[in-house]
Amino acid sequence: MNALPTPTPPRSEVNEVVAEDCWFVGHRNPDSLLQCNTYLRSFEGESPIHWCVDPGSQIDYPTVRRKLIEHVGSISNLHMFSINHQDPDVVGNLMYMTEENPRLIGLTTEDVWRLVRHLKTAPGELRFTNKFRGNTVKLPGGRRVQVVPTPFCHFRGAVALYDPQSRVLFSGDLFGGLNRPGRIQLWGEADDWMGIAIFHEIYMPTRAAVQFAIRQVRALDPPVRVIAPQHGFLLRGDFLENVLDRLYELPVGMDRLAMELDDAYLDEYAAVFDEVFGLAVEELGREHAMQPFRELAPDQGLGSYLSIAPGQVRIKREGIRTLPLAIDLLAQLAPSGLGNRLRSRAMEACLARKIPMPALGAGVSESSSGSVVV
Repeated sequence: MNALPTPTPPRSEVNEVVAEDCWFVGHRNPDSLLQCNTYLRSFEGESPIHWCVDPGSQIDYPTVRRKLIEHVGSISNLHMFSINHQDPDVVGNLMYMTEENPRLIGLTTEDVWRLVRHLKTAPGELRFTNKFRGNTVKLPGGRRVQVVPTPFCHFRGAVALYDPQSRVLFSGDLFGGLNRPGRIQLWGEADDWMGIAIFHEIYMPTRAAVQFAIRQVRALDPPVRVIAPQHGFLLRGDFLENVLDRLYELPVGMDRLAMELDDAYLDEYAAVFDEVFGLAVEELGREHAMQPFRELAPDQGLGSYLSIAPGQVRIKREGIRTLPLAIDLLAQLAPSGLGNRLRSRAMEACLARKIPMPALGAGVSESSSGSVVV
């Protein structure tokens, strides 16, 4: 049996309401750039049904479990779960849930389950959403859930699930976003667009895949009122419409041809690092910020990609590769939390300059000891 993560978090966290009989039951981590969202949808009546959407990361299970129990009394009272794709931040808690409640019914696609089955989790029953006629899951009491195909956003077998009664769309990674450290409110605001754009540039394969998914979402009847993604902030109102409009035109993934265009953007990456290094100097002082770079050999490794002068460091080649390495070097001597602020500043600067997004470690949070956890 899998041991539950410990310790159990305090009960001071409140359950956030997404819609009537629908709650956010995840954990908001102020030290992380990537929040993992788990939801509970309860259909009340003579035969109540309790549905857990995207069980979430094992790191968060003490919080997820406690909140579920506060709502439904026991994990054994859950009836079904759904998983958008097979990533551990989505499906990690499924093993714990099926051990406590082996009767759980699972909703997912065959493509997803082909990989999840390797976790040796054993739900009571599986229902593959790609096989439902009319893309409709019929539940007891006349309730229904609509399947919304979102292929390659960001996995081949991904589907969003729409509850037309509450008008909430559970979208998985699609419409998710990164957050600035400490910005952990539930509902998205105008300032959160940048994190959404960065997330899609990193994790979505092509604009064509995102555009197809957005067309499916816009065609839903009744229209979607709330989008509840697996990462970042929930969307509603004018901000929801604004995000759909802007994502439809955003180049992502292979659209940016990052490696092929690296030389053309070298000056831009150098300018981004100048901005990041300036933040490090403000926080640490120039002498302290320069320390790890002075120790680099100028003709090998990272040192050969940088121009190091008294009091200043510049990127001189292969910016898309060099920028993350130089920031990682700064983060090693930074106090807790600064490393993620440096990465966040770099991602925002890349997006503002419309240059391909480097591998900046998005979603990694720093512990107080200086080590990192996903």
